[in-house]
Amino acid sequence: MTYSTKLFIVLQGILFLSLNILLQFPYVNTNEVELRKFLFLERPYDRRVCPVVGINKVHTNLILLQIESVDEKAQVVTSNVQLICAWCDPYMSWNDSDYNITELSVGSNYLWTPDVVLVNSADGKYSRNREHYALILRNDGYVRFMFQDLWKTICKVRATYFPFDYQHCTIIIRSGSRDGQSIKFIQRRPIVGRSFIRGEWELINSYTEITDERVSDFGQVDYSLVRFTLILKRNYVHYFMKIILPFTLVSFVTLFTFLLPPQTGEKLTLNVTILLSLVIYLQLLSGYIPKSDDETPILTLFCNANFFLVILSCIMTVYVSYLYHRPTTSNIACVPTHMKIILLDYLSPLVYCNVNKHLKNRKVLKYNIQEKRSRRLSSIEKRMCQLFTVTTPVQSSNHQAVELLKVLHQVKTHIRTQWLLPLNFHNEYDVGNEFLKLEYRQRLDEWQHVALVLDRLFFILFIIAMPCTALLFIFPYSSIGNNFRSNLTNITSQMADAKCDSI
Repeated sequence: MTYSTKLFIVLQGILFLSLNILLQFPYVNTNEVELRKFLFLERPYDRRVCPVVGINKVHTNLILLQIESVDEKAQVVTSNVQLICAWCDPYMSWNDSDYNITELSVGSNYLWTPDVVLVNSADGKYSRNREHYALILRNDGYVRFMFQDLWKTICKVRATYFPFDYQHCTIIIRSGSRDGQSIKFIQRRPIVGRSFIRGEWELINSYTEITDERVSDFGQVDYSLVRFTLILKRNYVHYFMKIILPFTLVSFVTLFTFLLPPQTGEKLTLNVTILLSLVIYLQLLSGYIPKSDDETPILTLFCNANFFLVILSCIMTVYVSYLYHRPTTSNIACVPTHMKIILLDYLSPLVYCNVNKHLKNRKVLKYNIQEKRSRRLSSIEKRMCQLFTVTTPVQSSNHQAVELLKVLHQVKTHIRTQWLLPLNFHNEYDVGNEFLKLEYRQRLDEWQHVALVLDRLFFILFIIAMPCTALLFIFPYSSIGNNFRSNLTNITSQMADAKCDSI
């Protein structure tokens, strides 16, 4: 076989393949064109007329894509959703064996669609995004319409348990012009949450309720309403790390002010520094905490409670410093008896600040000074008695010795009255001054010990009070979660998809 013959055979095969492709391509296009011509041109079809005589059952369900925002002040929730509606249109059925096509994509301006309106809309503008989405038409007349939209709905946002809060929001839809005798909504599938971008809110549960309600007083007709209820949970990790934890740590530094010794003079300085830092931090928190007139968030109560404790610690620190640094003058008041009994006798061992041993040493020193004072008054007399008293084991009967002893006793009396009394008076004055100073020092020590016991008592009270402020979050967080779970147990609904019989 020559080269020219082989080339001729190859060209003949390519030509045959090209002709085959050109013949098949118009045939496929011709089927769809013929089908569209048969459905929309040859049949008398009006898209403004409901295709079913009587009640048209529209099966619907909602897909939640994302919660865009929750405005607590305006009570508005912005949701990115997809609404799916399915129904049967008997005028749009065909035999799939004639056209070899089972599904067809049709524009919304060719078929009848239910006029779905958002009842609790917070947006004054009517959305026309649904006009740009196509419908899926099946050969048995099944029509499915799915469109995506950004809905702003009115929702009662409760900011009491912020940031550990759940929100119970509802999206209500109905037909805009047809009552329940023309359109009946049926739940198609449960609500699906597909948050492609995880934001501040998370869908934890949902349910659908379909009821017939009278939406106006004009006419005795009821409309079929669909309530898509969404239970949203706020992601609190950001608020815990940025607000609660730093504020708590700064507040807990207040406890160390009670551990500082009062004689350092830095207790009040540290306390005021903490107070100023909390004031600055509260200014930053005002942008995070939601603003609501009828409800006060628990986070606000938590911050105010810690702020009040810090202010109270400043007052207590000033009082303790006043008791400790009392003026060392000659008119120092004694500690009241009831304060001695309560603080020094009963509370000091409980707060591990035992001061009885120190006060006992002071009392022993005072007793020793009193004994020393009495000894000085009679010391000279004892010494003179030792000099002028003659003690012998044998008693003498000499009368002259007795007279001599009387004369010596008179001499002793004269020396005592003339020389020793001024000396004793001078010594008693010095001892009295020393005793008075010791008395004042003892009173001052008692006041200082009272201040130390109060300081330790305030430390124990604050170490109990500050963690108790965290209980504001625990009990409401558990109770609100249980309430939402109990509400879900009573919700039962029937689900079905549209089933069409081809005509």
